[in-house]
Amino acid sequence: MAKPRSIYDQLTGVKIDDATITQLDFTKNTFIDEKSIGWWKGPITISKVLEASRTYAHGLPIPNESGVATLVLADSASGFFQPPGSEIWVVQALKSDQTVSISLTDGASFVITHSGTAIEPTAPLYLTNSLYYAVANGSGAEATILLAYHKLSL
Repeated sequence: MAKPRSIYDQLTGVKIDDATITQLDFTKNTFIDEKSIGWWKGPITISKVLEASRTYAHGLPIPNESGVATLVLADSASGFFQPPGSEIWVVQALKSDQTVSISLTDGASFVITHSGTAIEPTAPLYLTNSLYYAVANGSGAEATILLAYHKLSL
């Protein structure tokens, strides 16, 4: 297989929306020398495009992208508040009309952070696609859980 000439050869066919930080981490494949300067123009340009298109200045919430997510869970059911893709949410408030347990999870391990109806998250609390809230309802009735959040990244 021929060695890619540029970052653009390596990411051919990848849409900006689908590009990940991992795909842009080429530090293990390059050296600190003058020959690498031309090559690094590509990754730097792409990383700036991603930064400009996915975040707002200084880590502030992205205008018109905040909201309230709702989970309706039957008794003994569970659900998730999991941002899609590369989104980052900062939790502002949580509320449930029944007693529920809320855990942070990476999909394999769970750490209970809250239990009850009046849930006060420790701010700032960030949710990502790889660390998010799992909600378990054992109240004996259907529960509606609301999560207010600001998006910090798309």
